[in-house]
Parts: sequence; C-alpha cells; structure tokens
Amino acid sequence: MWSRHLTTALTLAAATALTAPTASAAPATDAAPTAPQVAPARAATQKTAALGTCTLTPTPLPLPTGTTDGVVNAGDSGGGYAGVATGGGGEHAVRWSGGKVADYGDLPGLTDSLTVSGVNRDGTVVGYTDDAQNKVHPFRSRGGKLEALAVPAFSGAGPMNAFPSAVNDAGDIVGWAYADRDNAPMVAVMWPAAAPGTVVKVTGGLPTTGQTEAAGIDQDGTVLVNSYPADDPVTGNGVYLWRAGSARKLAVPPGETSVKGYALSNGRVAGEAGTHGVLWDQNGTVVRPDKGALLYAVNRTGRIVGYQPSPFGSQVLGVWQLGTQSAVATLTGTDKTVHVSADDGTLAGSVWSSGTHRTTPTTWRCG
Repeated sequence: MWSRHLTTALTLAAATALTAPTASAAPATDAAPTAPQVAPARAATQKTAALGTCTLTPTPLPLPTGTTDGVVNAGDSGGGYAGVATGGGGEHAVRWSGGKVADYGDLPGLTDSLTVSGVNRDGTVVGYTDDAQNKVHPFRSRGGKLEALAVPAFSGAGPMNAFPSAVNDAGDIVGWAYADRDNAPMVAVMWPAAAPGTVVKVTGGLPTTGQTEAAGIDQDGTVLVNSYPADDPVTGNGVYLWRAGSARKLAVPPGETSVKGYALSNGRVAGEAGTHGVLWDQNGTVVRPDKGALLYAVNRTGRIVGYQPSPFGSQVLGVWQLGTQSAVATLTGTDKTVHVSADDGTLAGSVWSSGTHRTTPTTWRCG
C-alpha cells in the first residue's frame, strides 16, 4: 500500500524500442519550425533492444498548511511544478520550487472549483475557475496571488467562457474560449505578454470554419492548435503549429482521419491519431511508439509520457525518448496519475492512498 511517504518504488520492465529512420532525424534546437507548409508523413522503423530495468522512485511534494490533498498538473522549464491543493474549505493554486510550496490561493469571489493548466520559469501560474453559475473565468498569478485575465468577447458574443492551457517563459498565455450559448464554437485565443490586459484570437493559416483550440505554446512563441468540425468539439481533424500569423499543418498518419495534439515542447508534439499515440518530431516526421495509445506530455529533450492499452482495473504507464519506447510499468488500479514530463527529466502527478483516502502530489525520477 502507498503511504504518504511513498517509500515503495516502481520497477519498470524492459520493453521493445521504436525509432524513427536515421535519415529523418532532426538536430536538437530550441526553435520550432515555422515555415507554413505541410510536412510529409514518413514511415517509422521498428527495432528491438534490451533496455534492462529502471526504478522509478517517487517523492512526495509538500502541501500548504491547512490543505490535505494535492495534484501536480504542470511543470516549468526550471524544475518547478504547479497544481492544485484542496482542503480547508476550498481549492488553491500552488507552485512547488526547490522542494518548497507556495500557496497562491484562489480567485477572489470565485470558489466553486479551480484548475491549474500551466506554469512558467518565473512562477506565473495559469488556469481557470468556475463560479456558482458554471461560468468559466481565466486567471494568472502575479505577486503570489491569482488575478483575473481579460475575458474574450468577440463578434458581439458577450463575455465568453475562457480556458488558458499553457504559458511560456516570455509570459504569453494561450487557450480557447466559447460563448455562453448552446453549440457555440471554440476559438483559439492568446493573452499576449506584450499587451497586458488584452486577449486576441489566434488566426492566420488556420481553418476559417469549424472550431479551434490552442493546446500549448513553445518557448519561441509557436502555438499548438487543434481544429475540429463545427458540430464536433471532441474529434480533432487537424493539428497545426502557428506562429505570428502563419501556420503549418502537421501530417495525418496514413489510414487515420482524427488527430489531436496534447503537448508541445522544443518543436515536438505529443498526441494521438485514431486510437494510437503519435509523436510529431521537429521536422514533421510522424513516429508511432509501440503500444502507445495516448501520448499527452513531452519535454524539451523529447521524453514523452502516455498510457498504453491495458486490462480493466489497471494502467500501463509508458515512457518514451524521442519516439523510442524506453520502458513500461504496470500501475495497479487507478491510484496513480502522471500529468507532467518535466524538462529536468522528472515525471509528476499524484498518488491516491486507499488507506488515508488522501491524494499526494508526487514526482518520479528514473534512477
């Protein structure tokens, strides 16, 4: 049983490797490609390799005084994390840095529920919160407290529900919004650091019909945008890298029609196509790790985290490096969640204890 101190380590089993062709490998750079052109899909080559075992050791993170539960939702480029702590009558945005926790509280007057979706190196935390009428309000942190972001109101739609998804080290925040009416379409938005107090649509090189959402932002300002049909906000039909008014559509793997990107880092996108996990490398090459059903986090070195198909009642966590399946671990039940592949190589999420009925914010490192 997992205790609050999480003294038990997860042992990762050796697995097969899947690598992209050597000829298509891209050099590691900080800048994502920005040319507005479609990169051709390329077939990946499967190879097997004995990788041995890896002990993924958990470390619990502290909680603010007066709270009892917590979860890590985001990581920054400097080894810090952000998430939510609960207890004492509400949910608070928190940040962890250097093993210490800072409590950013909630958005004054809005205490129904709170979600943290991003954090940058300077400690700016972004997310959104609901009010009693189920209206969604975007926020960011400043000076150790939360403050409201500008609420979109495009085309006479009135105040919109807005969902920040990510923030980069420059302070640019991206997300999506929709009007407070039935069947209102999503639209990708940005809160630019260069124009505080404003929010703008993400446009240029993107579909002009249907729906769009901004799911992530890279350090160079490149934005990950998903597109959807007008009548379906769930099944994605396009993944784009957008920057400064131009967009490049990523290739849809052969035989697939639905695609979605979940995370962007250093020009690489982790996501899914149909029922398979997909990595789009820096040059647009499509790589499909073996057994990857959903890839949802990637760091700047290409370490990807996702879940594999598994029997009911269990989870199989997959960890890949630049499209190579480095290891898998069977996580019994649903007591462990991993949301973050941090730039320092750690994973982060939470562990629920059936003994204490508490959720502990947790990081893991492969030792």
